[in-house]
Amino acid sequence: MRHHDLKKSDIINALQNQELVLFYQPQFNLKTSRFEGVEALIRWQHPNDGLIMPDDFLSLAEEWDVIADIGQWVLEKACFQNKRWQDNGLTPIRIAVNVYDKQFQQQNFVDVVLDVLKRSQLNPKYLELEIAENTIIHDNDADVISRINCLRNLGVIITLDDFGTGFSSISHLKKIHVDRLKIDKSFIKNIHTNPDDAAIVRAIIALASGMNMQALAEGVEKQEQLELLLAYDCHEVQGFYFAEALSAKETEDFLKFNQNNPFIYKFL
Repeated sequence: MRHHDLKKSDIINALQNQELVLFYQPQFNLKTSRFEGVEALIRWQHPNDGLIMPDDFLSLAEEWDVIADIGQWVLEKACFQNKRWQDNGLTPIRIAVNVYDKQFQQQNFVDVVLDVLKRSQLNPKYLELEIAENTIIHDNDADVISRINCLRNLGVIITLDDFGTGFSSISHLKKIHVDRLKIDKSFIKNIHTNPDDAAIVRAIIALASGMNMQALAEGVEKQEQLELLLAYDCHEVQGFYFAEALSAKETEDFLKFNQNNPFIYKFL
């Protein structure tokens, strides 16, 4: 399905007809050699066109003011799924959820998060909210600081997503405290061949460490990339080197196996 084929009613119907689904990509802690989190990734299981990737519909959902509804659906689905894994005996892990700009701007956003946590009975420390750089910069600083502080006081983990690709400056990190910096995959892709990318990644990891934050690198697909991230003292990684995005059942099986059988680096 192409962009120009989609209508607003298609996306609204997808929400109402439960055509949206979540997949989960594991996140690996390089300090503990354990998978300690997953990122929830939305897909559209269209009845006629099969699985539609988020790049093919989320921008339109934002344009048509449906994105906040999708964001709340993802938040609820992810929290309830994480609690279900715990109830099934899985060692508790974080679940990371992307927060969209218009969703974060809603005045009741913190209340919505709190309500979902209460209804799902998920401990807030197992929820991670990934907020894009541009979302933080475009909003009023005082409002952003208040919302983020409220969420962190609840115990929710706040991650600055796609760090290095937006318009943020280091000065904002002094005012807006977050727990983690997520290094965009565009910097990781050629880290082993491009000295500039390697320097940027190394600097971001050092910045995170110096400000008492964790650095997470996404898009790790090759052994050479992982070796450099280990050398740079990156905290966590995710990518096809470890696992692709998995269904809920596949994720549960994957995590259960790896919690009982610690991951061994392929090059060790």
